[in-house]
Amino acid sequence: MKVIPLDSDDDIVSICDRLNWAGEKQVLLVLPEDGGVLREGLDLVRLRRHADWRRVEVGLVTAVSPISQQARALGLPTFVTVEAAQKNRRGWWRGRRRSEIVGLPTSGGITAADLRPEPMALADKEEVQRRATPLNSPSLWTMRYLSILLFFLAVALVIVAFSYLVPGATVTLSPKVEPISVTQEIVVDPFIETVDYGRFAVPGRVLQVDQAWQTDVETSGVIEVPSASARGKVVFANRLETDVTVPAGTRVATSEGSNVVFQTLAEVIVPGVAGGTAEVDVIAIEPGPAGNVAANLINKIEGALEIQLEVRNLEPTEGGGVRETPAVTAADQERLRSQVLQFLQAASVSEMEAQLTEREFLARDSLRVVTVDSETFSHFPGEQANRVALEMRAEVAGTAVNTTDASGIVYEALAAQVPDGYTLVPESIKFASGNVIGVDEAGRVTFEMIGEAVVAPELALADALTAIAGQEQDIAIAYLYQELPLREIPEISVWPNWFNRLPFMETRIKADVRVEP
Repeated sequence: MKVIPLDSDDDIVSICDRLNWAGEKQVLLVLPEDGGVLREGLDLVRLRRHADWRRVEVGLVTAVSPISQQARALGLPTFVTVEAAQKNRRGWWRGRRRSEIVGLPTSGGITAADLRPEPMALADKEEVQRRATPLNSPSLWTMRYLSILLFFLAVALVIVAFSYLVPGATVTLSPKVEPISVTQEIVVDPFIETVDYGRFAVPGRVLQVDQAWQTDVETSGVIEVPSASARGKVVFANRLETDVTVPAGTRVATSEGSNVVFQTLAEVIVPGVAGGTAEVDVIAIEPGPAGNVAANLINKIEGALEIQLEVRNLEPTEGGGVRETPAVTAADQERLRSQVLQFLQAASVSEMEAQLTEREFLARDSLRVVTVDSETFSHFPGEQANRVALEMRAEVAGTAVNTTDASGIVYEALAAQVPDGYTLVPESIKFASGNVIGVDEAGRVTFEMIGEAVVAPELALADALTAIAGQEQDIAIAYLYQELPLREIPEISVWPNWFNRLPFMETRIKADVRVEP
């Protein structure tokens, strides 16, 4: 309870304001001794109306009998003291009963005559008594809850009735579609920053990685390799009259043409008589057919024995042969170098693709070796070898293409192909990169980009829905299929379908256009 003391200077406006600021549901106004402004009967009425509007329970503390009587007649409980108001709950209930109808003056003071009740009809008195009698709490809350429940039931019934009385319809249409496609040459230029629609050029990025690779290939060349040494016999002739011993391994050679060297295979003693001879087997130092020499061509002795002896081969030497063996050629080296360059480019793809953004792709035909840092072959041309290896380190470059920029150019080309009265179906638009046409030394890539889509006719739905509103379903289907460019017979679903007719309100007809590529 909020207790508010009033002054003689307070008027009805200030009293109402103080009720607004009280912040409590029960307020007790303590009037001055003379009653203050509430001596006016009209102000008491205004106080009662304001209390009802604010839903505040107002009581008065006053000793002025005329004010107490008129206040109780208006349903404002009165008390003699503040303590009585705080302790007497029954006085609050009894004071709220409006048991009299009082004539209230609009000006001047309140007199006893003014507070005397006027005669009332019996029916009026019963009505006043009924209204003045408050309902008990359980009955009051039961009526409130029943009112709320009835309100929501009424709303639900209205919604259900509206749904059944005003049907809805869905018309499913499948318009005809036509495919279109375009192939556009795109130039990817790393030296521009924005799209150049005039020359169909988009910005690009040059990606570079350092890469090393080693591999080998089988040699394709053939060379002849000596396989055996020539053999024969030589005869030593003594120039002195003393025995001369020729040790094994003594070297003899030819003097004409190529200098072919042989060595003896055993020790021999040349008799010490003038013209004494001794024969011994020899073998060519170097294998191969060069050791096959004719008779009498071996005529030189290496070393000191040359002044003591003479030498001759009375018969040709034989047995020197060759065999063919694989060898490295210049073509092998060139083929190996080409393979290593391809391996370097292939190995660089994964590293470059890791540098791409979501909207980029790597033009693989643009991969190129820009710098060879080192290359080492295991054999040179002409060397005998079954395989030749190459180790190379180089810098590889490639060009990244922004598909969004390129797609924008292709989309413009697609839009130019759309016939009049048709529109592109956004879900059907597809882009794909085609062949790389060329790559220059600066990294500019020219490639083909393909755009594909389907176009659908623009349906005059407003006129069509107006025409079929209220029609039977079969008639509406036939009309739509005849008047609109459709590839399938329309489907109509009505709910609730009571009369096999579409709704008369075209706003209740929904069109579902299904464009499938």
